[in-house]
Amino acid sequence: MNELKAFDFNGQKVIDSRDVAVMVERNHWDLLRNIRNYIDYLRESNFAFSDFFIESFYFNAQNHKKMCYLITKKGCDLIANKLTGKKGVLFTAAYVTAFEEMKQAIIKPVEVSPGGLAKLISITRRVMLDMGCTPQEIGLTMQNIYRTWYIPVPELHINTISEQLKLSDYASLQEVYQEV
Repeated sequence: MNELKAFDFNGQKVIDSRDVAVMVERNHWDLLRNIRNYIDYLRESNFAFSDFFIESFYFNAQNHKKMCYLITKKGCDLIANKLTGKKGVLFTAAYVTAFEEMKQAIIKPVEVSPGGLAKLISITRRVMLDMGCTPQEIGLTMQNIYRTWYIPVPELHINTISEQLKLSDYASLQEVYQEV
């Protein structure tokens, strides 16, 4: 196995310890023992071990609950530093590649048509109005939508929204949206 797959767990990118054991050609139980030792060392030195290893479990073929760890990039770095030779090099290459692939998948911009974006903005605005949101809240939400889709927020929009935060005149803000 030369490939590891990183996945998201509560906002952290991790790799399952079972996959790491296969990759480094070690018994999973031995890897768990090493990880427990690493955790003990981290605790003694007041490091947050959850930045490296997250305790988890899985069910084996006999439906027995078994322990495993979800290993963060920091945890993989720690394990890789203890490996030497071919196994260490291949493991390092595999986990770096897995985390990089996941990072690229996360930051890869989603393509959306201008018409689709306009419809999103229109629907969002209508729903917010129906919910009783203030014009200022709607303006700020529009700014966030622009930024989310990497659309430069017009300077006029930013300045006008700032001014509108001081006013309650809905008609003035409506004019801003027609300009944008």
